[in-house]
Amino acid sequence: MFQALLSNIAILLFMHLCIQSLYINQQLKAIQKPLLPALHILITSAAIISMYYMPIFSGEYRFDLRTIPMTFIAFLHGPKFAIPTLIVTSLWRLGLGGPGAVPGVLFGLLFPTIIALSVYYFAPVKKLSFSEAFVIFTLFWLAGDIPIIFALPNGWTVFQEIALTRFLSFQIGAITLYYFISLTTKHMELVSRLEQFADRDPLTGLYNIRKFVEIVEMKKQENTYIAMLDIDFFKNVNDNYGHQNGDKVLSDFASILKTYSRKEIEIGRYGGEEFIMSISAPNPLKALELVNNLRQQIEEHIFYSIDQKPLHTITVSIGIAPLLINESIEESIYKADRCLYQAKLQGRNQIVNSDGNT
Repeated sequence: MFQALLSNIAILLFMHLCIQSLYINQQLKAIQKPLLPALHILITSAAIISMYYMPIFSGEYRFDLRTIPMTFIAFLHGPKFAIPTLIVTSLWRLGLGGPGAVPGVLFGLLFPTIIALSVYYFAPVKKLSFSEAFVIFTLFWLAGDIPIIFALPNGWTVFQEIALTRFLSFQIGAITLYYFISLTTKHMELVSRLEQFADRDPLTGLYNIRKFVEIVEMKKQENTYIAMLDIDFFKNVNDNYGHQNGDKVLSDFASILKTYSRKEIEIGRYGGEEFIMSISAPNPLKALELVNNLRQQIEEHIFYSIDQKPLHTITVSIGIAPLLINESIEESIYKADRCLYQAKLQGRNQIVNSDGNT
């Protein structure tokens, strides 16, 4: 029995390893996100089906740990993942035939899945302590074992003979799997946070200049324009209101920029009070119209201090230049920056494009 239990746990851990690799590869862009559900369902189904062929014997009775992957996919991922897995594994078990086919599907798969989906809908949890996990896993075990008492002629006798063995086997398998899932979740959260720190400006949440350039180079196409934006007299904000309020102005300014974020527009923080935009537009006039709307919105917006007192009017100067297919983004940024410099020389709160027009 012990060897068969270890075999079932090995299947659980191998299943977890495959699913973990799946999500790590997706995080690294090696697997397309739309493929994830199908691959996840396939791996879980394969693990459950494998357990059909590796039963754990307890006296004259045999069982396996199929309920664990079935309930985990249900209460962690919901019906989108659980129902296809339930259908595939149930049909496979029914296809194997034998007197235990229908009870195996009902008690080992269907009833526990219903309870697991109920947990998913009515008591959703993202992170469980191990004591909470123990309670939930006990609930899943009961969903599969309690019906035995009523469904079989000698159900109570059968339940008494196998309950302890099944309970301990179930808890060992479930807690082991949950432990490794918790480790993987923490690892992926850490990787995600590190990516956020590497790609995003911590104050504004916008792309830093490195990530901005990387994305724009990747999406480079005709009719793309680079706009450099600089908050006018920002030093006065820091001098008159303090650096904390200066940071708040930068954050609020970035929030306005984010309202313009869409498929054809990328936004980043260049550094200090300077920001950068990539705009795909059918012609220069459309690009100018968009940045002028932004300039007017900034001018009309009331910026507040940390203690909610209105600050003086904040304006922005903008330089804009086309990003040509045969030139690097650095060249376009340089041109847009020269236009920005010209906008400041001409009095600020205005736009200058590479043709010299305001």
